[in-house]
Amino acid sequence: MVIKSINNYFTLLNCIMKRTKYIFLFIIFLGFASCSDDEDSSLKNDFIKKTVAPALVGEKIEFAYAAGTTSGRLATVEANASIAGAQGTEFGVHSYYTTRVALTTGGVNYKVGDDVPLKTVKETSTKGALSSATMEEKVDEIYVNPLVAFGTNKVDLIAATLRYYYVVPEEARGKEVSFSFSAKSTSGDNVNVRTPSYKVSKMEMKRLISLTIGKACYFSIADMKAYTKEEVESGNLSSKIDFVYLYQAKMGDYNYGHVAVSPGTDPKYIATPAAIPSSWTKNKTRMEKRVDVRDAQLKGSIPNVYIDDIDFQTLNLDSAVDYVFGFQQDEGAFMKSADGQYAAYIYVNSVNNNTGLVVSIKRYKL
Repeated sequence: MVIKSINNYFTLLNCIMKRTKYIFLFIIFLGFASCSDDEDSSLKNDFIKKTVAPALVGEKIEFAYAAGTTSGRLATVEANASIAGAQGTEFGVHSYYTTRVALTTGGVNYKVGDDVPLKTVKETSTKGALSSATMEEKVDEIYVNPLVAFGTNKVDLIAATLRYYYVVPEEARGKEVSFSFSAKSTSGDNVNVRTPSYKVSKMEMKRLISLTIGKACYFSIADMKAYTKEEVESGNLSSKIDFVYLYQAKMGDYNYGHVAVSPGTDPKYIATPAAIPSSWTKNKTRMEKRVDVRDAQLKGSIPNVYIDDIDFQTLNLDSAVDYVFGFQQDEGAFMKSADGQYAAYIYVNSVNNNTGLVVSIKRYKL
C-alpha cells in the first residue's frame, strides 16, 4: 500500500527568553516536544525533521534545529551525522521570522504572513560527518521581538532556528542514519539532542525523462533512460528495453493514445509494428496502470503521497498485462522487468500529442 504522510502535523512550541531589559515571546519552531535537556541549564535546544518523504540517495533530509539561551549569546551550533553526508550537506545561514507588515528587504517584497530570511550565521563548514555554524553576534531585533519595526535596532543573538540539510550519500543506501545536534553559548554552556535513526531507502529515482514520439521511445528500467532505435541497434541494447512508447490517437475503431507496450507483447497491441524489429529481444514486462498514485517526489509537489520500499517489496503483478493504453498526465504504471531484477513506478509528468511524454521513475532492485 502506498505510504501516505500526514502534512501540517506540527504544533506551536513557545520558548520564553527572559533578559534584564525585557521579556519577550520567541517562537523557536514548530514541533511536538518541549525542550529536551536539563531544566537547570540556561541553554535549551530541540529539533524537528521537516522532510517527510522517503530518504533517497542524492536527496536532502531537512531539519530545523533550534537553540536559545538566557545567559550570554548563542555562539556555535553543530550537527554530527552517523554517516558523512554527500556534497551539499550543511547548515543554512538564515533563520526566518513571520512578518506582521508588508516590507521590502534584499530587493524582495514580502507580504503580511510571509517568512522573511534573516542572516543569523556568520560562517559554516562541513568536514566529514561534522557540520558547524558560527553565529552572528547581533541580529535585527524584529527576529526576537516582532512588535518592533524591521531595521529599528540590533540586539544580542540569544536564540535561533537554523536549517540543516543532509544530502544522503551512496554509502547510506539501505542503512540507517542518525544525527546529534549541539549548541554552545558564550557563557560556556553546552547542550545537545540526538535524533532517532532514519531508514535510507534502497530505491533510485530519476525525474523528467523525455519520451519522444518515434525517436527516444525505447525505455530501459535498468538504465532509467530512453533510447532511440538507432542507439538500441548500434549498442545491441534490445535485451535492456522494457517497454516501447508509442502514440496514435486511434487504432482502428479504438482509442489508443499514449501507450507503453512490452517488446514481447501480442502484435495486435502495437500500432506501428515497424517500431519493434523482429530480430530484437522480446522482453515481456508486466505492467499495472494506476491513476491514483501521484508520488510527490516524482511529481515535484504536493500531495504528500509517496512510494516507498515496501510498495515494491509487496508488489504483485502476476496477473498484470504487458501493455498500458491511454496514459494521461499524473497517471502512471507499476512495472516489473522481465528478468525479475527491478520493480519500478513510471509517473507521467506531462503529455503532448505532438511531441510525447515527460516521465519520472522510481526503481527498486529486487
